[in-house]
Amino acid sequence: MNAALRALARMEDALLIGVLLLLMVLAASQIGLRNLGLPTLAWADPVLRSGVMWLALLGAAVATRERRQITVDVLTRALMGWPRRAAGFLTNAFAATVAALLAWQCYRFVRDEYQFGGAWLGDIPSWVPQLPMPLVFGLIALRYALFALNELRATAGS
Repeated sequence: MNAALRALARMEDALLIGVLLLLMVLAASQIGLRNLGLPTLAWADPVLRSGVMWLALLGAAVATRERRQITVDVLTRALMGWPRRAAGFLTNAFAATVAALLAWQCYRFVRDEYQFGGAWLGDIPSWVPQLPMPLVFGLIALRYALFALNELRATAGS
């Protein structure tokens, strides 16, 4: 399982770097074309908008993986021993539940976009740029669930 998690982390990092580089090159190209008085790429602005969303979602997944997400942990800082681990379990289980609900609602949104059949760019369906939403929130939910299970194992072991 650790090998699968490491492979997933490498894939996330590669996607994050790839999306960031693509956005930088595309934005710089658009700026350069405008400054030279040349026509810009009509498809670039929608791609940039969607790319920023992808970048934010991937960044959230990486922050969760590295446990660097924003937290309100006054209670866990005040506790020691098994009560601290129990509070850690509860907060991670709650975060997993919220992320899973977000993943579900995002899935419903993408499904509705798929059924509606709208277009994003040319022949590309409108649901394609939104697909990372349920996937990333599902990944975040899975990570928090694993964090909660680790806390539960540590609490049971003490």
